[in-house]
Amino acid sequence: MNLTPEQLKAALEKRIDALYVFVGDEALLLDEARQAVINQARKAHVGERLRFETDARFDWQSLNHISANLSLFAERRLIDLRIPTGKPGKEGAEFLKSLAVSQSQAASASADIWVISLPKLDSAAQKTVWFTALSQAATTVIFWPVPLRDLPRWIENRGLTLGLQLDPDAAKLIADRVEGNLLAAKQELDKLSLLNLPNPITAPSLLATIMDQSRFNPFDLSDALLAGDRARAAHLLARLREEGAEVILILWVISRELRLLASLDDPAAMERLPVPKGRKPLYARAARRAPSSHWLKLLGRCAQIDRSIKGVAQGEPWQMLDRLVLAACGRGLGARAG
Repeated sequence: MNLTPEQLKAALEKRIDALYVFVGDEALLLDEARQAVINQARKAHVGERLRFETDARFDWQSLNHISANLSLFAERRLIDLRIPTGKPGKEGAEFLKSLAVSQSQAASASADIWVISLPKLDSAAQKTVWFTALSQAATTVIFWPVPLRDLPRWIENRGLTLGLQLDPDAAKLIADRVEGNLLAAKQELDKLSLLNLPNPITAPSLLATIMDQSRFNPFDLSDALLAGDRARAAHLLARLREEGAEVILILWVISRELRLLASLDDPAAMERLPVPKGRKPLYARAARRAPSSHWLKLLGRCAQIDRSIKGVAQGEPWQMLDRLVLAACGRGLGARAG
């Protein structure tokens, strides 16, 4: 039986099967799935857990002894078998085929529970006899990576399970900060859950929480940028860097302001701007310095800086950020935009 990761919890609450196969490279999701089986096994009074991780010298014969060593009166066990390479070898393949047969024929109420974890498998590996036998006999769950475009939604949903209501901008800020690392996202949310922040959690409140030890606030920088105050913007950026502020957070704030300015392509757009009424004059004055195409061009430079931060493009992020801030503060069409 094939399940999606979202279906696994409900399936476990109905019954626990004798064989599970988890496939994927998302360590957090695989670990949580294994833990869900372990928790349900405890409820079924499965007391013993054995864990094995294979390598090139792994003794598959020892697993044969274990699988054969369950007497009529023995307690059930949970056997956690991890195959990091996804390549069990000839001996391992034979064992896994025989295990698939034995577990499919076993009474699930008395058989040992096997949880087999594999990395993402290519199409050739998925067509092997041993994997075909396993996947047909087991409850099989494939964990696909969370695409970067879907990560904010994943973070929002994950936050809800912890009682956190994150608005889309706050979820996007966390997503940008963790760069696709689900474990890091989980840790960020776990920390937030301990702070008792009022819901909904907005991007500004999240930034204030992250930088609550800093003397300088990145939103002060955005005010200087909107005002076109080059000297103050350069000073604030330097101070934030000295205080150890994360460059990705500063980039997020600046990108947000540039995105809003780029949206002001007609007079009616100012009324639709999603900012407090008292701040709209700041955006109106900034918009008069240059057309929306200028802000859109600077927004493209934010993407270059983001790639530099992630190590996939050349350039020193703080220097690039400094030039971007000065260009955004410049007066006239495209001042210092190069």
